[in-house]
Amino acid sequence: MKRLVLIAISLVIIAALVAGVSTALAAKPQNVIARSNGFPSGEHFNLNIHGKADTFVCDPTPGGGSVFVDQYGPATIQYVVNKKSSVGNLTVLDPCAVNNGTALVQLPYEAQGYYVFARILGKPNNGASGNESSIILYPNVVKQACNDDPLDPNFGNYTSCEDALWALGLIVGSNVYGAEPQGFVRFDPLATPGKGNSRGINITPLFTYSGWAGNQTEFDALDINDDGVLSDADVPADLSLYPGIWAYDAAPLGVIDINEWLDFAANVLEIGTYYHNEWIFNIADLVVTDQPIKNDGTKLLQVRFYPVDTTEFIPQ
Repeated sequence: MKRLVLIAISLVIIAALVAGVSTALAAKPQNVIARSNGFPSGEHFNLNIHGKADTFVCDPTPGGGSVFVDQYGPATIQYVVNKKSSVGNLTVLDPCAVNNGTALVQLPYEAQGYYVFARILGKPNNGASGNESSIILYPNVVKQACNDDPLDPNFGNYTSCEDALWALGLIVGSNVYGAEPQGFVRFDPLATPGKGNSRGINITPLFTYSGWAGNQTEFDALDINDDGVLSDADVPADLSLYPGIWAYDAAPLGVIDINEWLDFAANVLEIGTYYHNEWIFNIADLVVTDQPIKNDGTKLLQVRFYPVDTTEFIPQ
């Protein structure tokens, strides 16, 4: 039996900012944003990202709804969702992302996913360059993805695919993003010198996934050169054997790359699944992602996760 393998497929990052919520998540209309603070209306989970000075000593005890990053510099927030878990609240498993570290946050599973909004708060101050403080969030990247083993009764307790020993799993590629990094600024000093309201900004596209996913058998069927990586080298040489393949030539340049081939394989040959702007934690029973961030003086960023099935957008 094979252990889970995570393959980094060479994909092209689409440099196009997607405004609004993915159609894969749009269970309710989003014609307007609720209230003057820019947030929707409805139940939600809060995650507070605190920027801390170099002298801060982080307590790694799990619990609460806060993570801690350097006030200046990079950090990573790792999110985990397990469909079989009984976790009912956002749970910070490791709050410490200082010193260019990684915090770990577990979200309750939601079949329709979440709308994700964020706003920058905290006392205004200048960034390292002397300009307004700011923070940048980057799209989530799948680090692990695996499916439930029905013979493993402990699966719902796992927060990592590495915790379990079983053959079932997903082979996933890097995301093809429909969004650019989202930046937040704490006041433009020319327009609002130290005053003004911070509004919530929709960052749901940073939590979506586009790409192929399949089990080990499906992966092996597509890995024709048997090198353990799905790449352009695995596109069949004689494409005339596959009627309709050229409809998947996105450019079109008369060349089928690995992404186009996997899209065709999923939709026509029924090998694996090809996702487009899917809530990233829906592609497997257990998914772990990394979201890089870069802070320049921000002391507090508030992130809210609204379950799609209970969220409303109302006129201001």
